[in-house]
Amino acid sequence: MSDAEIPPTAEPASVRAVEPVSPRAEAAFAPVPSMPAAPVALPAVAPAAAVTAVRAHKAGRGDIRNAALTLLAEQPANGYQVIQYIAERSHGSWRPSPGAVYPALQGLEQDGLAEQVEGSGRKSYRLTDAGREHVAEHRAQLDTLWDNLASAVDDRAVEINTLCEHVVTAVRHVLHDADDERYDRTRQVLLDARRSLYRLLAEQDD
Repeated sequence: MSDAEIPPTAEPASVRAVEPVSPRAEAAFAPVPSMPAAPVALPAVAPAAAVTAVRAHKAGRGDIRNAALTLLAEQPANGYQVIQYIAERSHGSWRPSPGAVYPALQGLEQDGLAEQVEGSGRKSYRLTDAGREHVAEHRAQLDTLWDNLASAVDDRAVEINTLCEHVVTAVRHVLHDADDERYDRTRQVLLDARRSLYRLLAEQDD
């Protein structure tokens, strides 16, 4: 494959799924020292555009409601936190939209299983006594959701996801207060990596 045949930026839809979760610590990666946030030469990478090897979970009827119940049984949470918890526990394979999560939480409130509480300047939800009883009575059914999600995730795909997250973190640190030379070298490293990956795809198609 020649450089001219390599697509400019777009990745195949089959390798794009949900937003990645926060990187997990790995022994193979030395810890990156923390540094203050600062503008960098490249625009921030939008999580929705990140490449992920984990296949997206297609939520079934009641999945979001059941996920919210199990998560609220552990601690109060607002809608955004519920989305984050689901993404973390599914290794990035499932990230429901706010338009699906908030109605589910409101439904739990209407059914008397959850109630709103004030905390940190925003409204959160917690289970009522009836909600806790419901979770205890249906624990096996609720846990099945997470068991199915765990069994559907390939450990190799999770490792690739983590590598991608570490690369994005490394790029942001390298470009902290970067001069033109470092920016150009970083850009070339990424272009070379993308070119190599598309050549792998070309070899697979041969």
